[in-house]
Amino acid sequence: MQFQSPVLVGRGEETLALRAALTRAEQHRGGAVFLVGEPGIGKSRLATEIAGHASSRGFRVLRGRASRAVPLRALVEAVLSAFRKADAPDEKQLGAYLPVLLRMAPDAPAGVPDPAVVRAEAVLRLVTAGKTVLLLEDLHEADGETLAVVDYLLDNLADSPVLLVATLRPHPEGAQRLANEATARRVAATVRLAGLNAGEVAELARHCLGEPVPDDVLARLVEVSGGVPFVVEELLISGDLRAVPPTVAAATLHRVDALGPECIALLEAAAIFGRTFPLDVVTAVVTSTDTPKLWADAERAQLVEGHQFRHALTADAITGRMPPAARATLARRAARATEALRPTELELIAELWEAGGETAKAVGCLVRAGRHAAALGRFGTAVELLERGQALTSDPDLTADLLDGLAAVLPLAAVVVPADNGARAFALGERLQQTLTAAHAQPGRRAAVRLAQARVAAVAGRWERGLDLLATAKETSPSVDVVKASLLLGLNQLDLLSKARALAERAAATGTPEVVCEALEVLTRCTRGQDLAEARQHLQRWLQVAEQHGLAAWRLRALLELGITDKYLTIGVDTLLAARQAAVDTGAIVILIAADLHLGATYLVRGEYEEAAKYGASAGEAAEKLGLHALQALAVAIEAGIAAMHGNRKATDRALARLRDHGGSEEIWSYSSAVCALMEEQYERALAEFDEIEKAVTEPRIIRGTFYQGPRLLVRVAHGLAGRPEYERLAESHLSQVQLHRTYFAWSHAILLGREGRVPEANAAAREALDLSAGLGLPRYLGLRLAGPRALADGWGEPLEWLREAEEYFHQLGVPAVAAACRAVLREAGAPQQRRRRDHDTVPAELRKAGVTVREYEVLRLVVERFGNAEIAERLFLSPRTVERHVASLKARTGRQSRADLIAHARPLIGGSTPM
Repeated sequence: MQFQSPVLVGRGEETLALRAALTRAEQHRGGAVFLVGEPGIGKSRLATEIAGHASSRGFRVLRGRASRAVPLRALVEAVLSAFRKADAPDEKQLGAYLPVLLRMAPDAPAGVPDPAVVRAEAVLRLVTAGKTVLLLEDLHEADGETLAVVDYLLDNLADSPVLLVATLRPHPEGAQRLANEATARRVAATVRLAGLNAGEVAELARHCLGEPVPDDVLARLVEVSGGVPFVVEELLISGDLRAVPPTVAAATLHRVDALGPECIALLEAAAIFGRTFPLDVVTAVVTSTDTPKLWADAERAQLVEGHQFRHALTADAITGRMPPAARATLARRAARATEALRPTELELIAELWEAGGETAKAVGCLVRAGRHAAALGRFGTAVELLERGQALTSDPDLTADLLDGLAAVLPLAAVVVPADNGARAFALGERLQQTLTAAHAQPGRRAAVRLAQARVAAVAGRWERGLDLLATAKETSPSVDVVKASLLLGLNQLDLLSKARALAERAAATGTPEVVCEALEVLTRCTRGQDLAEARQHLQRWLQVAEQHGLAAWRLRALLELGITDKYLTIGVDTLLAARQAAVDTGAIVILIAADLHLGATYLVRGEYEEAAKYGASAGEAAEKLGLHALQALAVAIEAGIAAMHGNRKATDRALARLRDHGGSEEIWSYSSAVCALMEEQYERALAEFDEIEKAVTEPRIIRGTFYQGPRLLVRVAHGLAGRPEYERLAESHLSQVQLHRTYFAWSHAILLGREGRVPEANAAAREALDLSAGLGLPRYLGLRLAGPRALADGWGEPLEWLREAEEYFHQLGVPAVAAACRAVLREAGAPQQRRRRDHDTVPAELRKAGVTVREYEVLRLVVERFGNAEIAERLFLSPRTVERHVASLKARTGRQSRADLIAHARPLIGGSTPM
């Protein structure tokens, strides 16, 4: 006889609501529905019904069940179910988020930590890859990180073909609060399931029994069950209608006892795990010789389905009647079997040891689980595990171990750890320190906790507090040295720089691989402002150590920092592109955003504005989605810089207004506005904007990088507002290491030398500026524009050629004010006016994208036809030296190392032009 109804009874209105939500999802109006009700009311049955209907309409159904013992379990099960399907999303669809999803598996190796918001976005991309129903059951059992991901999904499903269905009990906290808040802000609906009425109970009984029930039986069913479907079915199975709800468990146990001792032992072992249980572990616990038959017997008795009990109340009934001592003994056996078969499921093992009365072993598992969670970037989970450990024991050493593990990993994710996690970990350390003091703990343990707190202080920016904690520790070690060095550097005081450096050098000489990487990062920060070449050496060693010891997160950060350093040294992008690819390969989303931002800024300096816009937009979109507002502000700054370089005041001001909304700095605001003023030929306004930056920047510039002083100096020198002392002060500063500034300094030096009548030296300085600026944008053409008139007046250089090149560039860029100014100077000099040919704007698209000017294109066409520099100079009425500079610029813009490479690259693009 079938005692579970083959059809869903009494949920017509609820079913219509869910099907309507499914139809909306099919129309890309996704959303969520929470099914709320007491145990046995039919939440899972209704969810299963809608899942089956969705599957028949072509939806993917991803499902998972939450568990307090296993963080992220519901989401992990859903993710794994997606990858088991034939149409699983691939790397092309998920991009850099694919590794993030794979790292959610319980046995994923530690390495690259993922911020919670990145994990949430990865799940979002997975579920929105096609028509999807995401079914999460028992959400009331979910951990905080699972609820955080669900909350993120709720706010981002509106335009997707996704329906999220979650079942939960009406608990006042956690999932219920999430459901209430989501319903209030209209990103989800809540369906509350009530008991069945008398007619519906009659229908359910008829479907279960295959025939109508007598009126007196029906009346008793309604009275006893309260309309709860599970209770109705249990009463029908037991046949004892005298039972009342508190004794429904007895009816369940009656069926259990009818199965025989071996099957009962198997069910008791399964019940220790709760409603869902691992079959392999349960089998190992009972060591029966015929477990397949026993499972089949339990399924025929309608007690289990696959690897779970048919209802949570079944497991509760079985464990509830076991004597405490027997239950504890069975839990310990289950813990040992789980450790042997599933050693990575540490939270579950901890819960079993706790149930078995082995508190120390439970806390030890939580310590290991916390370290693993922190290494995966699950900082919220790590803190929750620590708090659970503290609730289990008063042993300060065990709790201190977890705090130490958490604090050791926090520096790896300093840019992505939410501030509240840092604050919570710090507060936990304070409480733990009080516990250690009261317990008269060993000084070494108390010192370890202080070091852990100091690490957290370094991440949270509490520099003085961290130093105070280390001052009381008194002993030294590589770990103490590197944390103290980081704290000293955070104070941003020049007089502390040498001390921080000495501590970091000592730690780098004797520390563990992780400490060495941390120390080399501090050394990089210490030396980058003074000596970029030395900083690069530290970075190369950092990268080598990270690769040698398999430290994935440290390797990624080293690659990014190496790319940033190369950007300063050469305006090159190769290392940044390598760092970006490594971030894509490993799913390090925050590193990927940072790499895109630096690439966008570098292409902006190179005058490759389409590439700058592409990378800036990519970074901005990702940062906005993840709520990383500081990084989003930098993406907006790139947008403002592109608009400024085109002299588009309205677009610049719009971008800068958005920048202020995101908390962008005054320096970025004023710099972009100043560049736009330069493109408008409003030099007084540009200088006023630069002066605003001078007032706003108060940090020591040897530590803090700047990007406005080069162009500011050039404008001031060109207009006679700055002389040799100001030039020498900057040219001898740390800024002279940066190619961007060296270019501006060389132009400024040339103008000063020409003004002093030192023509050969002025010509040499101009050649240096031209060589440094090959393949660049503003540093080259602002120099040509401002140096040209000064060279004309003082009789040095090749001012007419410079002004013609600048005029062509700014005309092609669409900056009429500067192009007109160049033409005006040429007219005043009596130079013949260049007649603009009809093909002026017909440079091939790929070359135009690389920033090739019309004049450079004319040179390139002759280079492709194998003319030498002297022949090209004669044909284009240029000097051989100018042709040589154009060829160098063409190689830089196209990324070619030799003339032959340049010819091979360009010939297909220009179609093999004929000699001119």
